[in-house]
Amino acid sequence: MKSKIFTRLVMFVSVVTLLSGATVVASCQSDAETQMQTCVKGFSDTYFNWQYRRAVPYCTPESRQWLSYMASQVNSEDVEALRSAAEGASTEIADMDYNESDTVASVVVTVRNYLEMDSLGKAGQHRDEARFNIPMVMRQGKWKVSLSAPLRALKD
Repeated sequence: MKSKIFTRLVMFVSVVTLLSGATVVASCQSDAETQMQTCVKGFSDTYFNWQYRRAVPYCTPESRQWLSYMASQVNSEDVEALRSAAEGASTEIADMDYNESDTVASVVVTVRNYLEMDSLGKAGQHRDEARFNIPMVMRQGKWKVSLSAPLRALKD
């Protein structure tokens, strides 16, 4: 009789432990995903509104050179176009491609009503909508945007 009770107690404790562990793992995954979404949203909102200095905290240190490059290409016509816009660019996460056990990810963002930087010496062009792939990496437990060049719109 004692053996039966002991066996049931061990099974009960095992099930409770297993469920607790699964809850903790699911919670960590959801925290990582939420942190990734917060990072990419903060980056996108600043980057596509040409607030490159404010985009820096969302990026890896290696990405800063690209933000500096983008800022150096802004001319007075671009500044005027940004100031005269009725509203700034808006962003929305369209898709996230990552594996919870990996340290790299790819996030597709839909950007609406934004000013697209043109070639050197030409004013930016207003665009209604485009999609961009934003590369992400996990660094010291936090997701960061990892730029290897200025972002370009995806071809449909």
